Amino acid sequence: MYLQKEIQESPNPTIATLDFDKLVEQIATCGTSARMGVTTSVLDELLTTAGRATIRSKVGAKATPASAEPVPLDSTEVAPENSVEVEMESAEALEGQESYVRPNGDLYYGRKWGESIDVEVLRKAREADQFVMLYGVPGTGKTAMVEAAFPEELYTIMGSGDTEVSDLVGGYVQTPSGGFDWVDGVLVRAASEGKVLLIDEIGLIDPKVLSVVYGLMDGRRELVVTANPERGTVKAKEGFYVVSATNPNVAGVRLSEALLSRFAVQVEMTTDWGLAKKLGVPQSAVVASQNLSKKVENGETSWSPQMRELLAFRDLAKLFGTKWAIQNLLASAPEIDRPVASDVFTRVFGEPILPAKI
Repeated sequence: MYLQKEIQESPNPTIATLDFDKLVEQIATCGTSARMGVTTSVLDELLTTAGRATIRSKVGAKATPASAEPVPLDSTEVAPENSVEVEMESAEALEGQESYVRPNGDLYYGRKWGESIDVEVLRKAREADQFVMLYGVPGTGKTAMVEAAFPEELYTIMGSGDTEVSDLVGGYVQTPSGGFDWVDGVLVRAASEGKVLLIDEIGLIDPKVLSVVYGLMDGRRELVVTANPERGTVKAKEGFYVVSATNPNVAGVRLSEALLSRFAVQVEMTTDWGLAKKLGVPQSAVVASQNLSKKVENGETSWSPQMRELLAFRDLAKLFGTKWAIQNLLASAPEIDRPVASDVFTRVFGEPILPAKI
């Protein structure tokens, strides 16, 4: 049997007409609804659901400091033998070179990762079979660091939404004679040769495709090539290692828990502004980029120049002049972010600068 409550018509109070101070005092007071036999707060009787939510948020905003009166606590003392002493282990810092040569001949300048040099951390992690995931916006040096760490034993695959299992494992390729030969993919080659595989933009690859990597990254250390029974089971040779890189803010990125759990070491890579100045980037350009980076953090824009763009700016300024290089840099920003970027560079350089346009 349903309970029936008589509805009485009365003027609905509005937030604008309420006495907030009085209502705050009444919050703790309860009134009794005689018809229903249920205890309700006076506030609930006066306000609609939306009104209650609004007033409570206002109460929170006007909250005053807690009373100085001490709050009674459990006076039971913890026995010394029950306390836990936390020990912080330390490790010897991994020193490295000032710079490392990449496969293309460019130099990569090592950066501090904790107390160690980033390149040496990667090499040490490989020795311990601790896989690494690097994440961050484009142009911060993720790929460059991996190339500097393993310049002569690195396979790379650039991930995308079109990446298929065959790109990693391999597939049949037609020969000039009309037949078909099996060709190993980069994953199988790296595992068979004990080399390093960099999966760039790993977050754009379908998680179902990436599942073929799991067996080589866990205790099994093997991959069954189902597409080619004659290839059989591939055993990972000593030295096989996987490094991944991704920009988690790009649309379409999917990183499954099964994948993330296999990368024990994960670190965000950012631009080293001090290194940029050391490498010859004008200080004014670095300052403007830092300001834009702060605006990105605050949600005011989505773009700021990173190390790659700043090094290109340095080289182009020598060729065509500083103002030309700034205009070019602004033109490389997403269209929606150009007004903010132009404003920042204008303030730093002291004259109006707009994106390049012919």
